[in-house]
Amino acid sequence: MMNKNSNWHVRFRSMKKGMGFTNVHIAKITGNSYDSIKSATQPKLSLPRWARLSVVIYETLIKDNSKPEDIKD
Repeated sequence: MMNKNSNWHVRFRSMKKGMGFTNVHIAKITGNSYDSIKSATQPKLSLPRWARLSVVIYETLIKDNSKPEDIKD
């Protein structure tokens, strides 16, 4: 699990890599467009609350050695 003080964007990219997600997957899951995800998660902006929640859930699953379900489809 990453340090809680780590940059949210670094943690978000780590989550995406660990889950094998791209912005296309996240757009499909959230119902937002690819461009909306790309715009909302750009490093010069604060990471959206929904993205921070997903990071915390991911890091908790990793810490607990849980295997997340394949929700990409």
